[in-house]
Amino acid sequence: MLACRNHPDVIEGLRHCSRCGNPYCRDCLVTMNDRLYCATCKVEQLRDVQSGVDRTRLNYAGAGKRFGALIIDRLIVVLPPYALFFILMITGGNNPSPFIFILLLPVFLGMPFYEALMMQQKNGQTLGKMAMKIRVVRVDGSPLSAGQCWGRAFLRFALESCISFIDYIPAFFTDEKTALHDMGASTRVVETY
Repeated sequence: MLACRNHPDVIEGLRHCSRCGNPYCRDCLVTMNDRLYCATCKVEQLRDVQSGVDRTRLNYAGAGKRFGALIIDRLIVVLPPYALFFILMITGGNNPSPFIFILLLPVFLGMPFYEALMMQQKNGQTLGKMAMKIRVVRVDGSPLSAGQCWGRAFLRFALESCISFIDYIPAFFTDEKTALHDMGASTRVVETY
């Protein structure tokens, strides 16, 4: 369960810092240019403004990093049930148990649940995205809501089920490198610091 970084007893009404993404209560955040900042990030943001650095401009992740993260996540979610399924099929002989096919459920349903839960708990990142140093954020760069995490994951699952990798074609041609599921969920994939 998430709690304010400065007040561990506060678990309700948390917001995320626009810069570091950590959860804080309303008393621990300040608003600058319609973005929320914790005390540490507020100082860093002010220094950036004084030095002319614009960190509010999003650094969009390229298609290569996005595909790398997708492959890592797919291996994490899909490989173990497939391996166990094939081992049980081989050892089951001519009459494998019909319950073995239950192992294929994580192959189909595991990905959207894994992705939504990870992005909700890890500030827009899955293990693959952490490895590739990318994160999913809102259009303005702020952290995702729980609804966006779940909506994006299931929209992606639905689109990939129907049209497979066509979902990613717009990422090669749009300035913000958005896939169809990003457009539908109003999200962007950016590089982390």
